[in-house]
Amino acid sequence: MKLTSQRKETQNAPTIVLFGGSPVRREEVKNHIMSIGKLTVIGTLSEEEGMLALQRLGEKVDLILIGGAYTIAQRNRIKAWARQHIPNVKISEPGFEFAYSNQSIVNDIKFKLNIATD
Repeated sequence: MKLTSQRKETQNAPTIVLFGGSPVRREEVKNHIMSIGKLTVIGTLSEEEGMLALQRLGEKVDLILIGGAYTIAQRNRIKAWARQHIPNVKISEPGFEFAYSNQSIVNDIKFKLNIATD
């Protein structure tokens, strides 16, 4: 079964690639992220799919969000590739860098992308 990414796009907005593991949770997180405002969010469901999105988009990616289901080895591969190919990208790791909650994810994205808070 091929997993497909889903995209919610706002033209000329920061781009986030979301490495998710569950289609239901991916949608929940994407909806919370989109509440921030003008963003493009590409939600993927596997490491392979996420890496293909990163390779396709390259420097257009502003932030990579690595979901809680990813192992340390997977996280290390994603971050190593990003450091080599898109060194200015920001990385958000809920559950590793900070407490895992919807609001913490939104707060981290706002901070890393320098988006004003309400």
